[in-house]
Amino acid sequence: MLPAAGRSGQARPWRTRDKFQPMRPALLLLLGATAATGACSRPNGSASCGIASLTGPLVVKESFARGNVLTNVPDFAPGHLPVRLVAGPAWRGTVAKDSTGGWRITTEGTVSRTAHVGYGVLVLDTQDAPLGVLAFDGRAVPGAIRLGSLVIADTVVPLLGVRIAAPSIQDPRCPVFPDSLR
Repeated sequence: MLPAAGRSGQARPWRTRDKFQPMRPALLLLLGATAATGACSRPNGSASCGIASLTGPLVVKESFARGNVLTNVPDFAPGHLPVRLVAGPAWRGTVAKDSTGGWRITTEGTVSRTAHVGYGVLVLDTQDAPLGVLAFDGRAVPGAIRLGSLVIADTVVPLLGVRIAAPSIQDPRCPVFPDSLR
């Protein structure tokens, strides 16, 4: 490697930091990926857990466009379901039927002041067994049928639903919906 030129155009001695200059974008990408996997609050903390925590919610949102939308909740309501804030913590949610026959899922979890939960999505597997609820920022999916409500602390948002194959949204080593929260 040639020595770098200084401001005067004269060659200056080679410095260690000079060899990292061309790699800066790659290092930033690597640090971002590491942060995504490190932010994974699952026990494994592997890269696959970080990827699953980012892609699982996208697959759930795509299910609305693919026609996997629920038009009603299952007749049997479990006592508890895991509720996960997208790319955030998970809580144990208590399931009850509301006056309209829909589900009201309540958790005592709290969200940061920067998070603005806009809707929840009840996720059922292909055999109609409830897997859990994902809480999303933003506005509810247009045209989706409201199945009830999701309550996180003092925030009440609409509950929508999709049917999806469980392996498409979670890695078994780091589940989106931990069994310990059922």
